[in-house]
Amino acid sequence: MKKIRYSIILLFLALVVSIVGNLTISTLALFFDTYILHLQQGKPSLATQGVFLAKALALLIFVYGVFTLISNLKIFATGDFFNSKLVTTYHKAGSLFLFSGIIGIVISLISIFFMMNYGDIHNQIYLNIDSKGLYILLMILGLFFRLFSAVLKKGNIIQQENDLTI
Repeated sequence: MKKIRYSIILLFLALVVSIVGNLTISTLALFFDTYILHLQQGKPSLATQGVFLAKALALLIFVYGVFTLISNLKIFATGDFFNSKLVTTYHKAGSLFLFSGIIGIVISLISIFFMMNYGDIHNQIYLNIDSKGLYILLMILGLFFRLFSAVLKKGNIIQQENDLTI
């Protein structure tokens, strides 16, 4: 179990490093005129900067949701599935994933409109964190974790009633 836990922590750190690196490169290019990729041809519009900030917020909410799940991994490993803290963790992570997915997909759809109408296409390289499939998957995972927390909560109530009967 320790190998699995260390593998999960290592993957989480890789996720954080990749997201922070991506956000840093995009922030430098979109807000500080530092063109790391040398692809930009003009100053980005405020709409592009706003889209980036909203997508960055969605990614940071996602990372916080993953951190919430990992921080309570020990409870799950002990086999105490009906622990109220575990139920709360699943509900919270599900809500964070769902919220992150909703923000991401809405902003992605709005950004398509802005980019087509205002012609700020050359700055799209810095918005490469756009993945509509990822946002839909996050919403599905969020709903799953919320449903799973409701099932565990119901199981906790049944277990408590069963313990009182014995």
